[in-house]
Amino acid sequence: MRKWFIPTIAASMLAAASLLAFAAIPAAGPIKTRVTGEAREEINTAMFLDRYKSLTDYVTAASGVEIKLSFGRDLTRELQRTRSGGYDLIIGPAHVIGTAVRYGYEPVARFPGEEVAVFVATEASGVDSLESAQGKRLAMPPADSLATYLARGELNAKGVKPKSYFKQIREFRYHEAALLALEFGQADIAVADRRLAEEWLKHNKGRILFETKSAPGTGVAVLASLDKPVKERLRSAFLTPDVRAIRATDVASIDVTRLKPITTADYEYVSTLGYFTPRVLDGARIITAAEAVVLMKRGVPIFDTRNKREYDDKHIKGARSLPYGEKSHKEVDFDATLDKFNVAGLPQDKNAPIILACNGPECWKSYKSSVAAIKAGYKQVYWLRGGFPEWKAKGFPIE
Repeated sequence: MRKWFIPTIAASMLAAASLLAFAAIPAAGPIKTRVTGEAREEINTAMFLDRYKSLTDYVTAASGVEIKLSFGRDLTRELQRTRSGGYDLIIGPAHVIGTAVRYGYEPVARFPGEEVAVFVATEASGVDSLESAQGKRLAMPPADSLATYLARGELNAKGVKPKSYFKQIREFRYHEAALLALEFGQADIAVADRRLAEEWLKHNKGRILFETKSAPGTGVAVLASLDKPVKERLRSAFLTPDVRAIRATDVASIDVTRLKPITTADYEYVSTLGYFTPRVLDGARIITAAEAVVLMKRGVPIFDTRNKREYDDKHIKGARSLPYGEKSHKEVDFDATLDKFNVAGLPQDKNAPIILACNGPECWKSYKSSVAAIKAGYKQVYWLRGGFPEWKAKGFPIE
């Protein structure tokens, strides 16, 4: 149901006065704002676009800060972009905000509600626990949805390799489609948002096998390096609603008075679960950035497996670009045949030491390239698991 506030001439004049009052706020230009939709949200619909366009209109009126708005649906790409600080303001699901907070953003506010993913099974499947689900068929929302992000993270935490544990894994565009796969006998277990799963269970026989911890609903984060006065104006717009600005703008489907403050601690679970790489890798030695410095001084080459755009933007000084073309899932038993990696770009001497790095613990490219190097016969593989973010945080030279 859409809630509209009809602007009046008087209210519009008040909004204009507000903008003039805030005109002196220092800003390098429009605040680049990115709204990311979840798997169950159709971001191309007029309602979705109106919802966030009206919200950013309100923020401009309340703060006096010009907003340049764009939308994204590719959550994998959005997760990558949070690391480069490409946007000044981000609005999105918990795993996008959680990653942003790890890489230079400050949490500001959250929308009402929490997100919990569940594994649900049909009664006919005979499965009564996650432990008894081995050899069964699993249906999931898209790989980059929050529910799948949480579910795969919990499986990784339990040491479960999904591809070998389940007989079949199918991904669907929406949560509802994964649940329909249960209903039509195409799967034995499904992952979905808890609210949708509970609604499904009202009409179908089955049970919830396991549920993840809760993650915040849609959140808002601001780039930490923005000018402090600008950040404070933005924060105030979200957390101290301006009644005049609300009346002067069409706020569709969003009650800004219900937004709540949020802290980094609220994202600790989701930001460290998700797609984090394993903490061990047989055949390789995991090293810190400080250890990489020592090895590099000895002449050991370091290879940056991020894409060329990321490498060209900023990289470890002296690193060589050797991109890993990743299409496989972020999991221990990934399908390397879906990916592209030029092992020939490594030294010919397979006894020579090499260092591989990418974008931090949740970036799988250096993990997968390390696996490829080990399989190719390299004997001294050093994996800089913390990658470029750890290197940068330590203040080591970049270029």
